[in-house]
Amino acid sequence: MAKLITVFGATGTQGGSVANALLEDQDFKVRAVTRNASSDKAKALQGRGAEIVQASLDDPSTLGPALQGSHGVFVVTNYWEHMDQEREIKQGKDIADAAKAAGVLHVVFSGLENVEKIAGFPCPHFDNKGQIEEYMTSLELPVTFVRYSAFYENYISGLKPKKQEDGTYVLGVPMEGAAMDIVSAGDMGPAVRAIFRNRAEWLGRAVGFSGDKLTIQQTADILSKHLAPKVFKASDMTADAFGQLGFPGADDLGNMFKFYRLHNPDRSVELTRQLHPAAMTFDTWAAENKEALQNALD
Repeated sequence: MAKLITVFGATGTQGGSVANALLEDQDFKVRAVTRNASSDKAKALQGRGAEIVQASLDDPSTLGPALQGSHGVFVVTNYWEHMDQEREIKQGKDIADAAKAAGVLHVVFSGLENVEKIAGFPCPHFDNKGQIEEYMTSLELPVTFVRYSAFYENYISGLKPKKQEDGTYVLGVPMEGAAMDIVSAGDMGPAVRAIFRNRAEWLGRAVGFSGDKLTIQQTADILSKHLAPKVFKASDMTADAFGQLGFPGADDLGNMFKFYRLHNPDRSVELTRQLHPAAMTFDTWAAENKEALQNALD
């Protein structure tokens, strides 16, 4: 009998990839949770066979009904939507309580490390998820934590390369020469599906997703290859200087890059490929997304 998996954030990048991967597998049924059941993305999922449920992590009364009868649940919270630490932590605790009460057999939570506890400096968008992980563990939930790396897709959006006066493009990622794990967020649905398929193997574990591990100059060289004659290069900015840039969340992101560089958090290309052998390298992704990259620059 097909197992019912409830997917939160089903119209977003992470949840959407998970929902799509599960819908391709007859061993699973998908209940897609969204705050707007009439959106185009929700209707597209419904057209592919997903059950659409309107619920919100901000409204605990909607969570129990959304989880009713679920074998598993995929949960992702979005700090960047409101940039409110207490709100995100409450969302995570509420869904943990609801999953416990509903008797869900496998929770897969998109978590991250508690940087303040590990490194001694704050990184709110990590720390919140770290606290949620700790709470889920304290409840003895049957849980697997999946920790995504920085996204390839960031190079089309928030971290798109900046054109310089000499016509070259700089990748403003302040890793100070260190390598960084990166992954296609949209590529990880099949990896999460493999975790749901093999519950006993993955329960109680944290899995760090990575499609590639590259220095920023290596990343720039790949972009130069695919987007020639444009030339890309790594920034010489430090993480501390990045943190002083003054836009909302700059200090948080600066500390994230510092954490990546100093503490090399556990992300595994090998484990990611074990779960999803077709996970793209950055080189493959850049080749496939040449047009989107080009449009982001123009």
